[in-house]
Amino acid sequence: MFKLKYFSILNKLKIKSPIKSVDNLKTSTLKNGKNLEGTNLEKEIPNQTFVNSSATSPNKQNVNEKEIEEKGVEIVQPPYLGYLSGVLTSVIDQASGKIGETFSSFQQQSKKEDLMNTHKHDASSTNISKVLIKRISRVEVSNLTKMHIEKLLLAQSTKSKILRIQALTSHIQEFRSSRIVAMKDQLLIEHLINLVNSGTDTEIREEARKCLSILGNSPPLKSLGIRILSIDGGGTKGMAGLTILGAIEKASGKRIYELYDHITGVSTGAILAVLLGINKISVEDCREKYMNISSLLFNQGTLSGYSGLVLSHSYYNSKLWADILKESVGDSMTCADSAKYEDIAKVGIVSCIVNSPQLQPYVFRNYELPPTRDSQYRGGSNYKIWQAVQASTAAPGYFEEVRLGSILHQDGGVLTNNPTAIAIHEAKNLWPNENIQCVVSIGNGRSVSEVELSTEDKKKTSILRKLSKIADSATDTQAIHLCINDLLPDGRYFRFDPYMNCQYPLNENQAEKLAQMQKDADLYVRRNIKKIEDCAKQLTQKPSLTQNLSNELVKRLKSMGILKNDFEKL
Repeated sequence: MFKLKYFSILNKLKIKSPIKSVDNLKTSTLKNGKNLEGTNLEKEIPNQTFVNSSATSPNKQNVNEKEIEEKGVEIVQPPYLGYLSGVLTSVIDQASGKIGETFSSFQQQSKKEDLMNTHKHDASSTNISKVLIKRISRVEVSNLTKMHIEKLLLAQSTKSKILRIQALTSHIQEFRSSRIVAMKDQLLIEHLINLVNSGTDTEIREEARKCLSILGNSPPLKSLGIRILSIDGGGTKGMAGLTILGAIEKASGKRIYELYDHITGVSTGAILAVLLGINKISVEDCREKYMNISSLLFNQGTLSGYSGLVLSHSYYNSKLWADILKESVGDSMTCADSAKYEDIAKVGIVSCIVNSPQLQPYVFRNYELPPTRDSQYRGGSNYKIWQAVQASTAAPGYFEEVRLGSILHQDGGVLTNNPTAIAIHEAKNLWPNENIQCVVSIGNGRSVSEVELSTEDKKKTSILRKLSKIADSATDTQAIHLCINDLLPDGRYFRFDPYMNCQYPLNENQAEKLAQMQKDADLYVRRNIKKIEDCAKQLTQKPSLTQNLSNELVKRLKSMGILKNDFEKL
């Protein structure tokens, strides 16, 4: 029916058909005269969307005769909103088409064609399109990597060096397999390290640091071994964790980012990890900013909260939360960008993937692991820092889930409220040949009622209570603590988790309750001051002269190619 109508229109207009049938659209010629048949579309026109005529039924396809005659094949890139509007337009066009069949005059047919041309872009979006993905072989990736490396090594001017480093970094981020080729080029690694250590331009040093971080090259430790900080989730109970960190900072005489090589946080711990480890502010400044964030976010009316819970499964305004995060931690810096700056700790932010068959952790990193030492946990460094924190703090019922790419994120505390094990796993992959000097795990408070047996005389528990207990067991922080405490040597693991006078919700914002929470944390610090001092002493322990000489010797042997890098041993 469609074919007859199509050719009858052409006969009326006295236009010679540029194609023999609608089914032969794919074999029509492009505007430049090249035949599509037998050519590699991905290579000829990468990253384009081609209309697949065989994918749609003939009676539903809108064909613009003049467009086909001029171009042969129409190339479109329908946006998502364009697709939705196109669907509505298609329905309207079908209805108007049925009415238009009652008119036989050529003038009425022309008006219909004008209407179709008016909605050309929307209507074309309804066609089922095939997106051609640019494919590239491993050999081509390897050759491109070598080309970028060669151009960087030959660069002379400051501007040229910056551009070449940025080009190599972007290439590595796009093609992760290229990291192996780049890391095997000892001249490249030496050149980048030399730019970091002795570069005269600040921007060159920053770009070189970022490139080394993306490659998976970790700088040598300045301490006796790996120092790890893990911060639990807990909402406004993060005030308790800040009190303990403030005591450690005071006992050591150093800021948090100077005390730790790797910091991992989940939920509220993610906020603290970014403020202390990346923004490098003091604990006191962090406490002030943290309380300002809490007051801005949690001072919301009950009515708007319940309406949001019904409409979007979010008690609090997720857009407001995103705006607060952008203002607090920055709105433009990606996780990878933070590696540009000197003395930045390696930071991991943990969320929970909820659109997979099983819940699993996701680690936002401001670093990449060595090429052949991939983590057991999915993760990446390309997202912005505020997006990572938003994903890690998306507590069910409190905030909307966060979709980044194809992954749907919720609060990391849904699965791993104590991320100490993840932190150790990540740190050992970064420095596989180093011993662990100290692991500090910060809990954000637990009430006595959580560890005492109930005195209620009940033979059975309700379904809701059973489900609540199952959720509690999935986010149990104590089990992780006991396991790590048994595995690590004495004097290297410190867990601080203060007891609270009562149970506090994640969104506690009453002044009297917050004051009581602070009193509980202060009392815990006073009772555990000896433990805090021992922790600070272990963190500030410096390597011996023998170890410094050994590290320097290993560094020289690697630079000379006599000793292989860690990733080459695997």
